[in-house]
Amino acid sequence: MLSEALLEELRFKGEGSDLDYKAERYRFAQASDDDKSAMLKDILAFANAYREGPAYILLGFKENAPHPAEVTGLPPDGAIDDSRVQQFVNSKLNAKLEFRYEEGLLGDRHIAVISIPKQRRPFYLTRDYGKLTRDTVYVRRGSSTGIASPDEIARMGTTRGVVKTVLDFQTPDNDPLPNAFERRFINFPARLPSLERDRNVFLPTTFLVNAHYYREGAVYHSSWNRVFQARLLLTNQSEFSLGDAHLEVVVRCPEGETASMLRADEMPDVPSSTYFPLANAHLEHAGQAVTIDDRGKMPVAQVALGTIRPGQTVRAEEDIAILPSGPGVYSIQVRILANEIPAPLLAEHQLEVTGPLVSVSEQEFFLSWNSFPDDED
Repeated sequence: MLSEALLEELRFKGEGSDLDYKAERYRFAQASDDDKSAMLKDILAFANAYREGPAYILLGFKENAPHPAEVTGLPPDGAIDDSRVQQFVNSKLNAKLEFRYEEGLLGDRHIAVISIPKQRRPFYLTRDYGKLTRDTVYVRRGSSTGIASPDEIARMGTTRGVVKTVLDFQTPDNDPLPNAFERRFINFPARLPSLERDRNVFLPTTFLVNAHYYREGAVYHSSWNRVFQARLLLTNQSEFSLGDAHLEVVVRCPEGETASMLRADEMPDVPSSTYFPLANAHLEHAGQAVTIDDRGKMPVAQVALGTIRPGQTVRAEEDIAILPSGPGVYSIQVRILANEIPAPLLAEHQLEVTGPLVSVSEQEFFLSWNSFPDDED
């Protein structure tokens, strides 16, 4: 049985070309051919999948994205014997398929695991069975199962070539990202007063005064004066697809400086002195392919690209806004990951940021406020 540590790691990994969660045990004992063909199809699909390591089907687990898979458990009665599954599967295939079926406990929950090591393929049925047809190569692609194309089947019988990728760093205008930027680093007073309502000005009852107006103005100007934005595109120049392609992006900073990251569409808007309460409600955006994890020592941008076919270029779902704290030489470092990449590939874009450091006192802040965007802009 897999170790608890590995099972916990697989709970956090999420479904893909080498992992699937099943809340219930496959129907096997006294089941119909149609029911039993479901297990057979899944085992075949993972055996034929493009992956670097073993594949696992975890039974008694329920997908709970973006959180770890939930351990729902299986009823202890109805356990399936590995030898029966081995005989059932291998009696129907063109070649012997190595795999293992195990049942056991994770904590106090009964679970089952099907482990399928990477091996020579393709595997297919020599005769029709249940809902499956003979001489058909089923294959797992990401989190779904399909039928392999003739080209895919041909590649299964050959040694895979070297992974070749090109990562392009671009501006939001689709130009190459420069190696130098001129920016202004404005430091506003740490404390700015709240905006108070002018009782001589009529304000509809549905609108409220934005007490943070000045503070939001300081954040707005500080952010937009120092930001630069990077658009990431990954091209697959390999002779095979890259499954579950993913980028991890960090920014290495000069000594004494930091850099924060945001999705470009989360850069601060021009502040308004009034607001309608419900209009300012922030909703969580589920399913974003670009997210920023700022819980560690430095922020990390996670960029999901999905499957990239040979010769295909995929652009990140959203640009990344990078906000350096001051002048210096910064390095955008990217790890490229995919099911077919045994060790992450590394890409880097180094750039120099220059520009003045500007400190603004509270008095200067209010004297220059008319030059800042107002509610009408």
